[in-house]
Amino acid sequence: MRFNKLFTVLGLLGTSLIKANASRSDFYGKNDYRPELFKILDDHIATIKIDFDNETWETMKQKSVLEPWDAGKNGEKYGTTNATLEFFVEGTDYRVDLQPGDFNFYLAGKGSRNYGKPGYNIKLEKGSIYDVKLLRLRSNIRDATLMREKLSSDLLYKMGVKTTSTNYANIIVNGEDIGLFVLTNKIKKDLIKKYFNDKTINDLYECKLDYARFEDNSIIEHCNNIKDELVDDKDDLQNLVDAVNNAKSVDDIKDLIDIDAVLTTFAFEFVTLSWDHFFILGHNYFWYKNPQSGKWMMILNDFDETFCQDIWSNYFTDDSRYISKPYIPNLEYLNLPNLAVRDMDSGHKLVKLLIYDDDTRWREILGEVVKKAFNPSVLFPRIDEIAELIHDDLAVSREILEETGRARGVFNTAGYDPKWTVTQFEDTTNYINWAANNGASRSYGLKFFIEERFKYICHTYGINPETLELIQPRPVVSFWGIKNKYPFACPESENCYVEGNVKFSFPDLDKELYMQESYNADAEKNKDPQEYQYVPTYHEQGEQQSPVNDATTTTTTTTVVVAEPTNVETTCWSEKLGYPCCNNSCYAFTTDNDGEWGYEDGHWCGVPASCSQEKCWSKKYGYECCQGCTAYEVDEFGKWGYEKNHWCGIIEENCQ
Repeated sequence: MRFNKLFTVLGLLGTSLIKANASRSDFYGKNDYRPELFKILDDHIATIKIDFDNETWETMKQKSVLEPWDAGKNGEKYGTTNATLEFFVEGTDYRVDLQPGDFNFYLAGKGSRNYGKPGYNIKLEKGSIYDVKLLRLRSNIRDATLMREKLSSDLLYKMGVKTTSTNYANIIVNGEDIGLFVLTNKIKKDLIKKYFNDKTINDLYECKLDYARFEDNSIIEHCNNIKDELVDDKDDLQNLVDAVNNAKSVDDIKDLIDIDAVLTTFAFEFVTLSWDHFFILGHNYFWYKNPQSGKWMMILNDFDETFCQDIWSNYFTDDSRYISKPYIPNLEYLNLPNLAVRDMDSGHKLVKLLIYDDDTRWREILGEVVKKAFNPSVLFPRIDEIAELIHDDLAVSREILEETGRARGVFNTAGYDPKWTVTQFEDTTNYINWAANNGASRSYGLKFFIEERFKYICHTYGINPETLELIQPRPVVSFWGIKNKYPFACPESENCYVEGNVKFSFPDLDKELYMQESYNADAEKNKDPQEYQYVPTYHEQGEQQSPVNDATTTTTTTTVVVAEPTNVETTCWSEKLGYPCCNNSCYAFTTDNDGEWGYEDGHWCGVPASCSQEKCWSKKYGYECCQGCTAYEVDEFGKWGYEKNHWCGIIEENCQ
């Protein structure tokens, strides 16, 4: 085990530390408010030994075996209270011993239960382990770096956002070494009391279930008060939901919601491309009413799916109730670091009110986040520090055991197992990307992602990348899109989807349009997307009614799609109504007595009749038509082929 610093321990409880050299805890500065446990572990990895009867331990292992995506609903929190525990930090006097009845040790986790190495919780019935009463032990087996949870909590700390803390521990059960785990606390009453000086904690609601949002009142169904005695009392939360749903502008909610706090939370999701919180999947967050301000804020938790981890194209299109994004390309052409808010957001009313309507404050907060925390000069040294701390223990933890053919602690033989090695750890903490095709995991290089995301945010929001200051006045900038012309490549493999683990890269980024000096030089001309467009969200549609408001009008709204029109007529039928004809799209967003209406460049437009002459039916869905006739899929639109690494529509009359 690697230890780089020696501590002189002045006391066992509430200990202060004298450091011989600089510590990783220097990252937090003088006003470090974290629980004592995490301060202790900044320069050390803890060891936790737990012992109980072997029969119960074997049963725990068996109950961890769950088929992927069945685990979230069927994963049992099985465990024991009849165990002993030793917590210690090698080379120091830090030690805690617990006896049977002092704690509960059990299987835990939700999405992580779909994977090979299960997680556990240690819940103390009395007392604490250096200020922490519930220790969450997660394998985070999907993350090749084992660093995203830690890096996220550190980033949030730098941003001034209070949430869980993170470090590491090696776990031994009944003498069996089950490897290195991420160690975090949980958002509970003790954390809220410590961070917010709230003695009552009557308004803390945990949103565990997916898609908890305002529009359909699912926040009320999916978010529960952490106090069991208040589980049915949701009047305050309902008032919040009603206020957001009825708001016409941010002024209607500014006395109810801590706007800056919520925008800062959004900023974390945005810069790290978190898909497992509010923007996309709608869970792993809390709504909390701070009694000091009387305003609501969000508190995030669970950060293993951040920094571009395990992102798939369908995550941005699955929930199309309030926004439709069919322009999202296949993963190999998706430039993730360039994702805009509209690409990530699933059409939330709150995002419209706080960002779309006027993004001035949003830009200011992003500027603060980039200056304080999300930049290579802050994050790269931190990555190196964490990597140095865990490297040797992780190498041991990921060794394949001869007797099982699996790494330590991998008991769910039915679950996904990425089988990352220390090589992938070393690569993905830097600039190299890896995919585990059998393990349903995809880990982008941390430094690669951070550097590219930093460039995008600085460019898009007018932040000087050298001084990290906002450029004033705000400059007009060219649009950097998410659709690459050139796909990612797997240079060491015949293709990127072979069995096992494969390294991938983006060798042609320098050839993409957004990287060209001539394109960026004419920002006024190129400030909007070139190959696709954003159509109003459900909430924006309510403000931008269809151009003709007639009681006899029949309006049909379907999935938003983008296509190229052919030969727009010189005489435009919609001009007599005060609207131009569409230049970039053949999609009919709505239909009334006058004709078909599209929406582009921020205004309604008439769909030209020439669009109906287009023989390639799949163009309106964003795909060219096939040269051949081999069908790989059939849906309600037609037959689909696959040519030149793209889906394409088959024109049946050409295949008779």
